[in-house]
Amino acid sequence: MCGRFTLTTTPEEVARHFGLDQTPLLSPRFTVAPGQPIATIAQALDGTRPVLALRLWGLIPAWAKDPKIGSRMINARVETVAEKPSFRGAFRKRRCLVPADGFYEWAVRAGGAKQPFHIALPGRRCFAIAGLWESWRDPEGASIESCTLLTTSANPKLRAVHDRMPVILDPADYATWLDPRPTDQATLTRLARGAPAEGLELQAVGRRVNDPRFDDAACLEPASGPG
Repeated sequence: MCGRFTLTTTPEEVARHFGLDQTPLLSPRFTVAPGQPIATIAQALDGTRPVLALRLWGLIPAWAKDPKIGSRMINARVETVAEKPSFRGAFRKRRCLVPADGFYEWAVRAGGAKQPFHIALPGRRCFAIAGLWESWRDPEGASIESCTLLTTSANPKLRAVHDRMPVILDPADYATWLDPRPTDQATLTRLARGAPAEGLELQAVGRRVNDPRFDDAACLEPASGPG
């Protein structure tokens, strides 16, 4: 799964990387947790450009009676996303990019202790996690836009830490992933496999990140003991 990630990249670099018309108002995030509003990028309504918007992390299907269901929908598995009723509509028409520059996973150690790791590209470069978004309305007509992150099997390097990882898209595929027009199933399936992620670097970090109330640079400090 992917239950935490980071976005400390400058707003200017986020705008450049994703081809945004405007520099977004984003603060550095050292531990982004489910249930929080997160930066997502989707196609503008006129289909001409990518636009950044905050959406709640935890997808609420349009048919849901209770928005609390979103707490169980933070990830969508690529193996089943096209068939699951909660995700298949968004997979066909409402795909988004989730800017990040790293994510956390926890390795289970002897005795059951969990060691957090921060996983990133060299230089903590910005990248896009494949996401889906949805709009939900309550009986009074108020709406909530929410999202989920796609996950896939971990590559061999990450498997020692966790068996799943987020789908990291190739920048060359951003436009196709965002295109709301009908896209053939074979293309969507190919894109959902993500880009090769062999260059990812793992760093054991302290357990401060275990508490989502902490969101500061100390979350990224290397662990004091063995990872």
